[in-house]
Amino acid sequence: MKKFITLFIIISLLVSNVDAQLIQNFDYTSTGNTANDTLVNPALGGSVWVKHSGTGTPIKWISSGLTYTGYAGSGVGGAVTFAHGSGSREDVNIALQDSFKTGTVYTSFLLNVTASGGTTGDYFLHLLASNGASAGSDFKGRLFIKDGATTGTFKLGLSKGSAAASAVFTTLDYTVGQTYLVVLKHEIVAGSANDIISAFIFTSGVPATEPSAADLTATDNTVSDLSKVYGLAIRQGTVGTSAAIIDGIRVATEWVNAPLPLSLKSFNGQVVNKEVSLVWNTTNEINVDGFAIEKSNDARNFKQIGFVAAKNAATATYSFNDVLETGVNYYRLKMSDKDGSFKYSSIVALNSKPTTKLEVYPNPVKNTATLTHELAGTKATIKVVSIEGKNIVSQNIQTGATQSTIDVSKLVRGNYIIVFENEGTRTSVQFVKQ
Repeated sequence: MKKFITLFIIISLLVSNVDAQLIQNFDYTSTGNTANDTLVNPALGGSVWVKHSGTGTPIKWISSGLTYTGYAGSGVGGAVTFAHGSGSREDVNIALQDSFKTGTVYTSFLLNVTASGGTTGDYFLHLLASNGASAGSDFKGRLFIKDGATTGTFKLGLSKGSAAASAVFTTLDYTVGQTYLVVLKHEIVAGSANDIISAFIFTSGVPATEPSAADLTATDNTVSDLSKVYGLAIRQGTVGTSAAIIDGIRVATEWVNAPLPLSLKSFNGQVVNKEVSLVWNTTNEINVDGFAIEKSNDARNFKQIGFVAAKNAATATYSFNDVLETGVNYYRLKMSDKDGSFKYSSIVALNSKPTTKLEVYPNPVKNTATLTHELAGTKATIKVVSIEGKNIVSQNIQTGATQSTIDVSKLVRGNYIIVFENEGTRTSVQFVKQ
C-alpha cells in the first residue's frame, strides 16, 4: 500500500471584511452627441447619478480618464468635468450601497484642477444623508478650491458643513493641471456634533496604511452631524471661476479598500500526494494585470514559476499547482497592476517532512503560529484559548492535514493555549504571544 503524506498550511493575509461600497470610474460609452456627454443623461451615468439642484450648466462626462500611478481607479474609463461661475449650474449625487451610521467612511478620488479663480473659494464635493432628486441641503465634509499664492496654483479647503469663511485651507499650493489623489475621511462619533472630518492629499504614491496625520481637519465642530452617510455629491458653485476633473471615486469603510488597489483576503496552501495547491482570494480588483507565483527554498531568494492573469472582478478566487520538493517550499505572490506598480503577499511555507507530535512554533510567536499535529479527521478544529479558558479564535482544519497555521497577530501580548480537537480527542499546547 502506498503511503500518502498530506500536509496543509493556511496563512491569512491582509483581511478586509468590508468591500468598497461604491466604485465610480465613469466607464461609460458616449455616442458622440453633445447631449449624451451630460453625466445625468440616461445614455451615460443617468442610471446612477441624479441631479438634485440647478437647471443650467451641466456636469459633463469626458472619455479620457485621469491617471495616477498605484491608484486602483487610475486610467479606467472616462471622467467628469465641472466649473464654477455665475448663473445656474447643475449639481448631482449618487447613492452609496449602504447607509453608514457608525464607523469611518473613506472617499478617495483623483482630482485635476484645470482653472482656479477666486480668493474666497467654493466647495465642489461633499457627503449627504440622502440621495436622489430630493437630496435636501444637509451637506457635510465639504471640499473647497480657491486661488493659490501664485498664478497657476490653488489651495484645497475643508469644512464640516459651513461656507468658505469657516473652511480650513492647505498651507501648501498645488499646481493647476496636475492630478492628485484626495481621500476624504468622515469619522462617525456618537453625539450631536462630534463627527470628525479630515482629508489627505497625495502628489504621488499610495500609502499602504493611513498616515498618522491628515493634511486638513475641519474645525467648525459646532456644526451638527449627518444622521447617516448615504450619498455623495459633485457640486458646481457660483463663487469664482474654478474648474476641475474628477475620476476614480471609491467609497469604503477601510483605508485598504478606498485608495489602495487590490485587496488580498487570503492566501492558502496545501499538499496532497506531493502536489502543492495554492489558493488565494481577492476583492476590489481594478486595473490589475495579474499574479506572478514565486518560489524559494530559503525564504529569501525567489524565482517566478508561473503567472495567473487577473479577472478584474469585485471578488475572485485563483489557484495554482506545483510539485512539492524535498525540504521546506516557500511561496509568495507578486501582485501587479497594469500601470507597473506591484506588491508582494506574505509567504506560505510547506514542508515535505510529516509529523504527528503536537507542537507550536515559533514560540514565542508574533504573527502566525504553526501547529504540527496528527492526521486530521473530519471536523477537526484549532482553537486559541486564554489562560482563563475563554475561546478567542477558532479555525476548521481540512481533513488529512498534519500541519496548520493560525493568525494570532491581533492578540494582545501574553500566554495562551492552542487546543486541537480531532475525532473525539482533545490535545493542547501553551504558547506566548509577543
